[in-house]
Amino acid sequence: MAEGKNLYETVIVTSAKLGEEGSAALVERFKTLIAEHGTVQSVDDWGKRRFAYPINKQNEGYYTLINFESGPEFTAELDRRYQITDGIVRTLIVKRDPRHIAPKKPQKPQAQEDGGIDVEAIAVEAVAETESAE
Repeated sequence: MAEGKNLYETVIVTSAKLGEEGSAALVERFKTLIAEHGTVQSVDDWGKRRFAYPINKQNEGYYTLINFESGPEFTAELDRRYQITDGIVRTLIVKRDPRHIAPKKPQKPQAQEDGGIDVEAIAVEAVAETESAE
């Protein structure tokens, strides 16, 4: 992690009135804004979901989670831009603790599956038995 940079995650809830394409365009606009002031690590589109209670007389919205790294001064500007943008219903920006982020472990291929049973060998034997029975 670069000096003076922090890890953040933001959740954007856009209006269902925008539709899927309009919501994606709005999220793309904020992704480019974040990329200008830091680095976007991941974007997770959660899709259209129903609200627990009506917000601004709406019952549904599109949810998107963006993980990014930037300086601490940028979050205030990002929040200000969220507030003045039409189509944004709710937002949340949270600073992530780097101690709680699990490093991604490379997955090693498994030699045998199903607790030591060689499934491929059993399948070959079964095919050979059915061919010999014919």
